[in-house]
Parts: sequence; C-alpha cells; structure tokens
Amino acid sequence: MKPQEVQTMKAVLLYIIQNSNANRRDVYSIVKTAYYAQQIHFAKWASPIFNDKIAALPFGPVPSTIYNILRISRGESEIRRFCKKDNIDSVADAIGFSDESFIAKEEPDLNFLSKSAIECLNESIAKVSEMDFGQIMRDTHGAEWTRVFNDGSLRFMDDLNIAREGGATEDVVNYLRESLEWDEIFG
Repeated sequence: MKPQEVQTMKAVLLYIIQNSNANRRDVYSIVKTAYYAQQIHFAKWASPIFNDKIAALPFGPVPSTIYNILRISRGESEIRRFCKKDNIDSVADAIGFSDESFIAKEEPDLNFLSKSAIECLNESIAKVSEMDFGQIMRDTHGAEWTRVFNDGSLRFMDDLNIAREGGATEDVVNYLRESLEWDEIFG
C-alpha cells in the first residue's frame, strides 16, 4: 500500500471515530460506517474513498484492512506482523481502545480526505447512528454479500456490485470500472 493510501485510511478511521456518537465507536459500527461511506462514494462519485477490499464476513461486508487496523488497536498483536509490510500497523497506533470503544489519539488529517469523501463519511455516520445492529445487518446482507458469502471460493465483494447496491446508475458503474482498471494498470 502506498504511503498516501495509508494516510487516507488513517484519516478515514480517525474521522469516523471522532465524529461518531460515543455509543457508535465499537468495531461493528466503525467498519459498517466505512463500508457505507465507500458504497455511497462509489455510487455518487464513481471512485473509492480508500483502497481496501470488502470481505463478506458472517455479520456483513467489512473493509478488510480497516478491520485489521481496529483489531491491532484493540490488542490483537498477532495481526500486527501481517500489517507491518504496508505500514498499516502505524495507523493502529493513532487509535486507542477501552471498554469496547475506540478513541482517536490524533486529529484526522483532512488533507487526505476530499470534500466528497467527507460528505459521504458524514452521511454514513448519520446512517449508522440511526440503525441498530439488526437493521445494519439486514441492510448490508444484500445480493453481493450473499453471492460472495455463499461461494466458498470467494472472499471479497465486487466494487461494481457494491456500487450498484448503493444506487449507482450503469453509467456510473461503467466509469467506476474504467477508473479502477486504470488504477490497477498505473497504480
């Protein structure tokens, strides 16, 4: 992962933690907020906020690197060694954990978040704050999650299908496809 991508992910996490209600700073709420923000940004702007693969886990879609960062922050040291190569473990050091709640130890660097990213993060923070665990779980267990979760050979959800489930038009999906392909080719 490039240093700028690491800094963007750090800014996303710190922003979510700092701007969420105190009762929404648990791991489930944070990963779902990040997922919704990514989905909303895909659908509205045909681009990702952060570089992460969305895993289809039993309780729904989870941005995998973000989840690993939170696991390190709450003390799961065995994960840290897998995240060192990309310097992702350093992001976890900016996040505290106590009583099943995460705390931002630093201010988010807003230079790594676009205006559209902040808009989508705010929208997702508001959305998660109005839902309980069951509502979030039902809402995030869509067709793409079901497809991947029930196929033993797959682990990660398709960004284009995530965008579709977020309300993206096919024009937006096509633009997103091209954008992601260019990112893959040119890094």
